[in-house]
Amino acid sequence: MYSSAKASTGPPPDLSKYLRLGIIAIIAIIAFLLVGNQAVVLFMNFEEFADLFTTPLYFALISSVTLSVIALVRVNIVKRHSILWYTLRTAIGFINRNPTASITESVPSFHDHKISVPHFVIWQITKVLLFGAFFANVFFGFAIMQVIDGNDLGVENIIEIFSLPFVTPPTDYSYATEKVIPMIPALLILVPPLIAAIGLRLLLFIGVHHILKVLTNAIHDTAGGKPKYLKYTSTLEVIVGIAIVWAAFNMFFTSDIDYNTKYAIGGSFVIGFALIAFSVFDRIRSRVLTHMLKRDVYIRIFT
Repeated sequence: MYSSAKASTGPPPDLSKYLRLGIIAIIAIIAFLLVGNQAVVLFMNFEEFADLFTTPLYFALISSVTLSVIALVRVNIVKRHSILWYTLRTAIGFINRNPTASITESVPSFHDHKISVPHFVIWQITKVLLFGAFFANVFFGFAIMQVIDGNDLGVENIIEIFSLPFVTPPTDYSYATEKVIPMIPALLILVPPLIAAIGLRLLLFIGVHHILKVLTNAIHDTAGGKPKYLKYTSTLEVIVGIAIVWAAFNMFFTSDIDYNTKYAIGGSFVIGFALIAFSVFDRIRSRVLTHMLKRDVYIRIFT
């Protein structure tokens, strides 16, 4: 009786420790299998094809590093946020949570989440190594090296594309020959990967980042009895505004530009910048107010 009672009062097993070890073991096994297989394939191709194999690989490596750095690497070493590590920490907290604990103990504030400086630096490098393969683009790497070597590939003519939706070109081919054709190489192989990488960065570090921040702040503020709805609204307004402005910017690079494109671009820019302006205004007022006035709701709807 004594021994069983004594054993039952011991601390519960630390599941997070075993979960971390399991995740590390799975990642190590998968990495070993992938690296081993690719190493054999790489060696065989190098022995048989030499430069014919290594040259495209070199261009793919250049594009992988360049685009993954643009899309994934954080530079704010002061705040040192990490969406992935915050998500893992929160998931582990849910697994080990006390059933009687409040939700604020299980869901830490993303605003206060911060990893150490060495962890932050190593994680940025790790992201490039882990996800760089998804950004491999031989043509983009080739174009980057050509630009570095002094071949502009029509980059200096890219500025002309921002006037295309707002002009009516003549019926002959002179306008296209002078304005459009020189920038085709850059439009085909340089611009699309860059736009995709920048768009992914905006999605992660403006969209997902600030939505997580709003959700966790709302949970903690509501638990404390002081929700700041106007502040949350201002953050969502700027996210939507930036998304609309980015969509308007992308309209310049579509393959189909007609007479209505200029109105779509202009209207999108107006709506996007209006939402950003409303966000700044609401953020200033959120220092005093917690809710949006009914008049302001009508202004945003009918504007």
